[in-house]
Amino acid sequence: MTARALAIVACTLAAPVAAQDSSGLLATWKDGEIRETFDASTRVSRIAVAVMPSGAHGSLTMVLSASWPGRTRIKPITEFEVRADVGLRVNPNFIRQPSLLFVLEGGSSGSRTIDLNERLRIPPAGAGSAIDTGTAIISLVELIQMLRADRLSAEVFGLPMTFTPAQLDALRKFGDRALAPPQVE
Repeated sequence: MTARALAIVACTLAAPVAAQDSSGLLATWKDGEIRETFDASTRVSRIAVAVMPSGAHGSLTMVLSASWPGRTRIKPITEFEVRADVGLRVNPNFIRQPSLLFVLEGGSSGSRTIDLNERLRIPPAGAGSAIDTGTAIISLVELIQMLRADRLSAEVFGLPMTFTPAQLDALRKFGDRALAPPQVE
């Protein structure tokens, strides 16, 4: 084997299991795609939707997901994870900040901001490293407010982003599936 082939094999073997999650950083998504999975090793089910909002500095991938124990959901889901991944479609020269907030316009509550800056978790990085990914937890009430908005925009890592009507529709379809009444066993 060449040195390059050995390096590729070493990187593949050293990749953490969490990075292989279908909603994680290495996942390939289509805009508006919804996935439902069951991990037999952990006995956890997950539903996720990916949207790729864009702005002046490019577009990023945002995954909204929920998980529950077992195959069948028997309790309502009360919290959801928002994950943002920068990727290659964002201007690399833009200095990213640890920020995540949503601006909801229209709907039943008028205009509202959901500020997740205090809840944003970013992986530890060295000095001078760019912020490439982060997660935050939102409540059921916050999700419903997002789904009821007529227009949705966000500031993700300091990047202003706008969601298209099709992306907002994909989030609503995710909400319909995730918020469906639990099945009684």
